Amino acid sequence: MANIFKPKYGDGHLVVIKDRNGLAKVRGDIPSIMSKSNLGVTPGKTTFTLIKTKSKQKKPKHTIYLSDKGESLFMSKAPQGFLFQFIGAKSVIQGMFNHAGKGASDKSSTNDKTETKELVSICVFEEKLKKGKDADYDFVESCLPNRLKKFFDEDYLTSAKKQLEAFMSKERGRFKGGSYTYERQLDDLTKKVYKNALSLAGLSKDNWNPGDIWLVKNAADLKRYETATNIQQINKFLVEDYNNQDMVGISLKQVNPNQRARVDYINLTPDKKKEVKFDFTFTNCDFTGDTFKNAIIYSKSGFGVRMGFKASTENFGVYLEGRFKGAGSQVGGIDAKQIPEEIKRRYGYEIRKGGTPDLNVEGPIALKEMKEIFKRHPAKDISNTLTSYNNFMDVYNKSPKFQKQRLCRIVSFMYPYMELSFKKGSMKEFKDLMNWSYTLAKKETGVGGFYVFLGP
Repeated sequence: MANIFKPKYGDGHLVVIKDRNGLAKVRGDIPSIMSKSNLGVTPGKTTFTLIKTKSKQKKPKHTIYLSDKGESLFMSKAPQGFLFQFIGAKSVIQGMFNHAGKGASDKSSTNDKTETKELVSICVFEEKLKKGKDADYDFVESCLPNRLKKFFDEDYLTSAKKQLEAFMSKERGRFKGGSYTYERQLDDLTKKVYKNALSLAGLSKDNWNPGDIWLVKNAADLKRYETATNIQQINKFLVEDYNNQDMVGISLKQVNPNQRARVDYINLTPDKKKEVKFDFTFTNCDFTGDTFKNAIIYSKSGFGVRMGFKASTENFGVYLEGRFKGAGSQVGGIDAKQIPEEIKRRYGYEIRKGGTPDLNVEGPIALKEMKEIFKRHPAKDISNTLTSYNNFMDVYNKSPKFQKQRLCRIVSFMYPYMELSFKKGSMKEFKDLMNWSYTLAKKETGVGGFYVFLGP
């Protein structure tokens, strides 16, 4: 419940109306009231700006009577939309909304929002595990540095609480008390751990251990991590320290209000291959046929391998991640170095990467590969927008140069999954490649370090 009647939340403070499930918990008929087309309100998405200055509370465009009498609260639909007046019980009005960060729609602030989410989780975990107290919105906001307060969205708090609940249900009283330091990845205590581990493993930080936050006991012996001579030693120390409640890294994925958090222990027994029960049978590829920017190759389990480009149109490096359909967050990044090595080992195929594509050289190869993919699969299983190979060629021929160059690179990553894995005549090879991709995304590679996964 957003405590939006407090004086500290004045003009300009943003709130977002809850989704239909959240509204129904407040009062059964509110979802239908707020979904009327003339209001232009979408539960779960529409953002409002509080208007508390009396002189600005001019005749509202819409007055929503939640009961015959009660409190009155004015707000406008952001940005600079119609003025609304809500009349009803204070608890009902507050229960309809969540606080929303002012920077929520700023796509250029991904790092700031990630830091905010992690600090929110640290605050929630630390307050409960150290002091046995539940952190509310006001307390968490006070924990954040001023530069990040504008990014604080109440959904981050909801997610953190779900993560904590899942963690505590599994750990059953472990990692409690005031003898722990809480920090983000590569902060003071874990910086040297990562430095030696990455040097020995030859991996990037998240491809060795994607722990976003770390709980480190004040008496933990971290010197041995700095003096270890191989990655297996370091990974063994991580498991020992977890079992002794001396240290644990936790990977956090956003849990939406309508989801439950789950716990997974990754690389807890690195000498034993973890059984994966997902169905990796191919279902479809979601290829953006108008921009050639992204492709997600899905399996029946909902797990997919996503491949695409960063925001810059000048960068032709393909990034990869594993994700579940509808989960709202990724399973984990897939090491772009290991994928080409594995593909070459399996199929003798060289993935095209690095530098700027030469269209005269790579263009004909990419078009030939796309033609084979269309021959292998129906168009509907390749893209939601393309209807045939000829349709694809029409789009390609009308595309600007950088878009054609994008195609050269993204097809080179699609081709092994969509064509080469099927050449052996059965679904088995594709399923095995997806299984391998899943374990790579989860960092279950034999050199990845132990961490706890908390997410949907």
